[in-house]
Amino acid sequence: MTGVVAAAATDSPTSPAAYVLGVIVFGGILAVSVTVNVIRFRKSRKPREHQMALLAARLDGRRQLYLRFDETGLDQGDLLRVGYSRGYGLIEHKVGKYYEFVYAPHQPGRSGPWAI
Repeated sequence: MTGVVAAAATDSPTSPAAYVLGVIVFGGILAVSVTVNVIRFRKSRKPREHQMALLAARLDGRRQLYLRFDETGLDQGDLLRVGYSRGYGLIEHKVGKYYEFVYAPHQPGRSGPWAI
Protein backbone atom coordinates (compact mmCIF):
# COMPACT_ATOMS: atom_id res chain seq x y z
CA MET A 1 0.00 0.00 0.00
CA THR A 2 2.83 2.37 0.71
CA GLY A 3 4.20 1.74 -2.78
CA VAL A 4 0.96 3.09 -4.28
CA VAL A 5 1.15 6.27 -2.17
CA ALA A 6 4.81 6.79 -3.07
CA ALA A 7 4.07 6.27 -6.77
CA ALA A 8 1.21 8.76 -6.61
CA ALA A 9 3.46 11.34 -4.94
CA THR A 10 6.12 11.06 -7.66
CA ASP A 11 3.56 11.34 -10.47
CA SER A 12 2.75 14.98 -9.64
CA PRO A 13 3.48 17.33 -12.54
CA THR A 14 5.50 19.79 -10.43
CA SER A 15 8.46 18.96 -8.26
CA PRO A 16 9.31 20.55 -4.91
CA ALA A 17 12.21 22.36 -6.59
CA ALA A 18 9.73 24.19 -8.85
CA TYR A 19 7.80 25.37 -5.80
CA VAL A 20 10.99 26.60 -4.12
CA LEU A 21 12.08 28.39 -7.30
CA GLY A 22 8.65 30.01 -7.62
CA VAL A 23 8.75 31.25 -4.03
CA ILE A 24 12.26 32.67 -4.52
CA VAL A 25 11.30 34.49 -7.74
CA PHE A 26 8.06 35.84 -6.26
CA GLY A 27 9.87 36.95 -3.11
CA GLY A 28 12.51 38.76 -5.17
CA ILE A 29 9.90 40.60 -7.22
CA LEU A 30 8.03 41.55 -4.06
CA ALA A 31 11.22 42.83 -2.38
CA VAL A 32 12.15 44.97 -5.39
CA SER A 33 8.67 46.49 -5.68
CA VAL A 34 8.53 47.33 -1.97
CA THR A 35 11.99 48.93 -2.13
CA VAL A 36 11.08 51.08 -5.13
CA ASN A 37 7.83 52.24 -3.51
CA VAL A 38 9.57 53.09 -0.23
CA ILE A 39 12.14 55.18 -2.10
CA ARG A 40 9.40 57.04 -4.01
CA PHE A 41 7.45 57.63 -0.81
CA ARG A 42 10.50 59.06 0.95
CA LYS A 43 11.27 61.36 -1.99
CA SER A 44 7.75 62.74 -2.05
CA ARG A 45 7.77 63.57 1.68
CA LYS A 46 10.72 66.00 1.60
CA PRO A 47 10.08 69.68 2.44
CA ARG A 48 8.45 71.79 -0.27
CA GLU A 49 11.44 74.10 -0.78
CA HIS A 50 13.79 71.14 -1.11
CA GLN A 51 11.56 69.47 -3.71
CA MET A 52 11.34 72.71 -5.68
CA ALA A 53 15.14 73.05 -5.65
CA LEU A 54 15.55 69.46 -6.86
CA LEU A 55 13.05 70.04 -9.66
CA ALA A 56 14.80 73.27 -10.68
CA ALA A 57 18.10 71.38 -10.84
CA ARG A 58 16.56 68.72 -13.10
CA LEU A 59 15.19 71.39 -15.46
CA ASP A 60 18.60 72.16 -16.89
CA GLY A 61 17.84 72.83 -20.56
CA ARG A 62 16.74 69.36 -21.68
CA ARG A 63 14.02 69.36 -24.32
CA GLN A 64 11.68 67.19 -22.21
CA LEU A 65 11.50 65.96 -18.66
CA TYR A 66 9.02 63.43 -17.29
CA LEU A 67 7.98 63.38 -13.63
CA ARG A 68 5.59 60.80 -12.18
CA PHE A 69 2.78 62.03 -9.93
CA ASP A 70 3.99 59.96 -6.99
CA GLU A 71 7.60 61.21 -7.24
CA THR A 72 6.70 64.66 -5.99
CA GLY A 73 4.57 66.12 -3.25
CA LEU A 74 4.30 69.50 -4.99
CA ASP A 75 0.98 70.76 -6.26
CA GLN A 76 0.46 71.79 -9.87
CA GLY A 77 0.86 75.50 -9.09
CA ASP A 78 4.35 74.95 -7.68
CA LEU A 79 5.30 72.80 -10.66
CA LEU A 80 4.08 75.50 -13.04
CA ARG A 81 6.02 78.20 -11.19
CA VAL A 82 9.29 76.28 -11.22
CA GLY A 83 8.87 75.17 -14.82
CA TYR A 84 7.92 78.62 -16.11
CA SER A 85 10.86 80.24 -14.31
CA ARG A 86 13.19 77.87 -16.18
CA GLY A 87 11.50 78.28 -19.58
CA TYR A 88 9.40 75.10 -19.51
CA GLY A 89 5.74 74.47 -20.21
CA LEU A 90 3.88 71.86 -18.14
CA ILE A 91 1.64 69.13 -19.55
CA GLU A 92 -0.33 66.93 -17.17
CA HIS A 93 -0.99 63.38 -18.38
CA LYS A 94 -3.77 62.04 -16.17
CA VAL A 95 -4.05 58.65 -17.85
CA GLY A 96 -0.31 57.90 -17.62
CA LYS A 97 -0.11 59.67 -14.23
CA TYR A 98 2.91 61.82 -15.01
CA TYR A 99 3.87 65.42 -15.74
CA GLU A 100 5.80 66.40 -18.85
CA PHE A 101 7.94 69.52 -18.92
CA VAL A 102 8.66 70.80 -22.43
CA TYR A 103 11.49 73.28 -22.94
CA ALA A 104 10.51 76.44 -24.80
CA PRO A 105 12.87 79.31 -24.01
CA HIS A 106 11.61 82.87 -24.01
CA GLN A 107 11.14 84.28 -27.49
CA PRO A 108 10.57 88.00 -27.94
CA GLY A 109 7.02 88.85 -28.96
CA ARG A 110 5.48 85.70 -27.51
CA SER A 111 3.64 85.57 -24.24
CA GLY A 112 4.89 82.30 -22.74
CA PRO A 113 6.59 78.95 -23.28
CA TRP A 114 3.38 77.34 -24.57
CA ALA A 115 3.09 79.79 -27.51
CA ILE A 116 5.58 78.11 -29.82
